[in-house]
Amino acid sequence: MSTKKAIAVLSLAALLLGGGARAEEPAKAPPEKGEIEALRAEVKRLAEELEALKAKAAAPIPASYTPPPAPAAEAVAALAERVDVVEIQQKDAVVAGDVPGSFRVPGTELSLRLYGFAELNWVHAFGPDNSDIDYATFAPYLPLDGTAGGRRTNRDYLTARTSRLGIDAATPTRYGVLGVKIEGDFNNEPRTGNTAQYGTADNVFSQQSTSSYGFRVRHLYGVFGGLLVGQTWSTFMDVDNYPETVDFNGPTGATFIRQPVIRYTYATQSAGGFTVALENSSSYVLDSRAGPADAPNPDYGLPIPTSLSRVPDVVARWDRGFQWGALGARAMTQELRFDDGDGTKASARGWGAAASASFKLRGGADWLALQVTGGDGIGRYLNYIEGALYDGAAGEIRTERAVGVVAGYQLKPAGWVRMNFVYGATRNLGGDYADVARATGLDSGRYGVNRFVQQAHVGPIFTPVKGVDLGVEGIWAQRRTLAGERGEDLRLDLSVKYYVN
Repeated sequence: MSTKKAIAVLSLAALLLGGGARAEEPAKAPPEKGEIEALRAEVKRLAEELEALKAKAAAPIPASYTPPPAPAAEAVAALAERVDVVEIQQKDAVVAGDVPGSFRVPGTELSLRLYGFAELNWVHAFGPDNSDIDYATFAPYLPLDGTAGGRRTNRDYLTARTSRLGIDAATPTRYGVLGVKIEGDFNNEPRTGNTAQYGTADNVFSQQSTSSYGFRVRHLYGVFGGLLVGQTWSTFMDVDNYPETVDFNGPTGATFIRQPVIRYTYATQSAGGFTVALENSSSYVLDSRAGPADAPNPDYGLPIPTSLSRVPDVVARWDRGFQWGALGARAMTQELRFDDGDGTKASARGWGAAASASFKLRGGADWLALQVTGGDGIGRYLNYIEGALYDGAAGEIRTERAVGVVAGYQLKPAGWVRMNFVYGATRNLGGDYADVARATGLDSGRYGVNRFVQQAHVGPIFTPVKGVDLGVEGIWAQRRTLAGERGEDLRLDLSVKYYVN
């Protein structure tokens, strides 16, 4: 123990004994977490009394002064041990942070929350092999009946690629809390960067040896006040009212996008939250002049010249929660631009709108979620349609009119099990877009424009102990192109997930 501390201890002991008080017995155990602030105050008081004693010692000593009796040795030892405990608790104490479930980094004002899970999926695809597109379901590009892909059935595979890691961080400022989120999973192939399960030779060789997949960013953003800047779910996607599925992609018929955004939310107590956002624009225009997809693009089968828009997409949103559930409405607009580099240019504007609602049933035990999304030129904001074609004969961009619906019901018969029933569908509403697709042969084939896509998910998720989810889900999907061709998928997805929060 330092000299300064010893002087403080002796001085305080002398004062206590001189006043007729007895020293407390030595503590049997370190103080509880709730006593830390009181212990800190005790150390501060010791220091203040030490300074007072120093000042008093510097003054002349009166002739009539009688020094107090020396403190007992056991009293000094008890108080010294108490001070040591206080200092150890101050250094090692884990204090709750500003983020729910977080801890304060000792010696700083930084709060951290670490979370994630390890997940294994075992998929048996009874239907056609669609794994060159995605390891999970992707109904809009299902292989068609009668084709080679449609005849390749009954495949099994296991993957841990959706396992996830995340960090929530927050630090206080004079104007409020500054928060940052970083989250990623391993749903990328090595080198190629796409998510196909068997679609590339690189992936096949990886599975022969290490089954390696690359880490990718899911969320990476900062929040200050109502302003969010970074990458996360699109403002047009209602994550809170999106049904739960074992399948990673979930149903068609709604929005499923993560992208860079700049958005501001103004929250009110009585009217809900109002949000506006500028978001990364990545919609494209297909070139119908190429005719049928007989010279396919390596990824999607349709020629796509440089056609990304020049200005960000704009999204506006309103949400409000109630005791019985929640309501939300959204609107978006985006630029659609065609430029083949040889002097042919055109532009158009697409738009979309969506509404969602959720209801707490059976006293809050069960949950019903409903969403409807549609628009003209809505494109990728309705999972998953192409959205626009360049009509060479008219020199104009034709936008696709479409609508989608998603409904999900979660039944909770007990706290350790929940049963999900989910359905989603997307329908092309015809018009000039469909006419041009038919006239140019883009209405058929693996990557042809769809008339109708639907998908259903049914299965339970068990939680035998906290932090463990065991899921079993049956999935059925079907597509029908504008030319009347069909494709159908049936699969079983088993999942084991271990959480760390």
